[in-house]
This record gives sequence, C-alpha cells and structure tokens, in this order.
Amino acid sequence: MSNISSPASLKRRHVLSGLMKLLGLIGLAFLSVPFISSFSSNEIDEKQRASSAWVIDHPVADFTPGKVTVLNWSGGVVWVYARTKNNILWLNKNDVELRDALSKQSDQPEQMRNNFRSASEKYFVFIPRENKKGCQVRLSDASEKELFTEPCFSAKYDAAGRIFKNSGHQDQINLSIPEHVVEDGILKVGIWMPKI
Repeated sequence: MSNISSPASLKRRHVLSGLMKLLGLIGLAFLSVPFISSFSSNEIDEKQRASSAWVIDHPVADFTPGKVTVLNWSGGVVWVYARTKNNILWLNKNDVELRDALSKQSDQPEQMRNNFRSASEKYFVFIPRENKKGCQVRLSDASEKELFTEPCFSAKYDAAGRIFKNSGHQDQINLSIPEHVVEDGILKVGIWMPKI
C-alpha cells in the first residue's frame, strides 16, 4: 500500500490541482465571451446607426409644388408636400384658428417647432396619420389653408400639419414630423420614433 503523503503523491496532487484551476479559468473565459461581445456589438450597432441615421435620400427636384410625394421606408410611409407660394404666405401668419399653433403638444424634432414645422419652408415632411386612430390623411383642394383632412374624425390641418380648432376629436394633435434635413438638393429623412 502506497503512502498518501509520499512526495510522488503530493506532486501528482499539485499537478491535478493546477490542471483543475487551468480548466476553470478556460471555462470562465468561454463563459465571458458572450458577455464581452455584447458590449462590442453595441458599439458596432451604434456606429452603424450613426452612419445610417438617414434612412431616405430623395432629390428635391422631384417634388412638384402643390403635390404630395410618397416615400417608403421600413417604418411605413413618409409624405412630402411641396408647398406653394400661397401656402408659405399662410404659414407666415400665426393664426388663432389653430388648436396648437406653436406646436407645444406636437410630435416633431425640437428644431422644427416653428411656423413651418420643417427643415425648409418649401417642403413639408410628415407622417400622414392622425394620432387618435391612425387614420391616413388626404390632400384637400377645398381651401388654401385647410390643406389636409382625415376621414375618421374630419380633422383639418394646414400646410404644416397643424390641426384647426373646432375640427376633429379633442385629443387629436398636429401631424407628426420625422427628423429630416435638406442638403445639396437632397432631402434626407431620418429614423422616426413616435411618442408613447
């Protein structure tokens, strides 16, 4: 019978103990890979989002005054209405007929909280659905000032998507505006997230 405390036995224990520690460290390394990669993939995702912040690029030369152009993107559709000179004149007036003329309760980028609610006075870029039931608006030719209407509550909107008083449902607000810019003759529309 061999002695348990013999030098060969102690040496074997030290070797086995060292191997177990090494295997434990290797196992920990494998377990930490998904955790570490989640951080690096977030950085990659953020870089990709930053480089593709503009999801639609469209030349403004394609837009005709008084007409709507429909642009498709992954979140649905965006409408671009090319304003007429009369539309622009109307929007320069701060009209008392509007429910939220200063767009305080509206959904738009902060820098577009103005009479035009857009990056350029020539183009109105918006989500063509009202906020109560998601009904799609229509371009109306009935009036220069009441430019858009919707069938669910008969709300009426001006050429900046601002809702008129005494029209529609009391909970309806101005039409939503996505992030956008006009640069070098190109309209760039960004990712839009509605308020929840």
